Amino acid sequence: MGNIRTNIAIALGLEMVFLVTTVVGITRLWPAILADTGAIVLATAKAMRLLGCRPG
Repeated sequence: MGNIRTNIAIALGLEMVFLVTTVVGITRLWPAILADTGAIVLATAKAMRLLGCRPG
């Protein structure tokens, strides 16, 4: 259950950071999209670890 909460916290944290910085004008839309995609990949990799999957 801790891994799921960590995944959610990381994803929501990145979303909030890039939402605020994009609205304020510090970052543009593409870095926010790439950060969101990276968070999804990270969460998926951590979830696969729970299943016992090994890359390759």
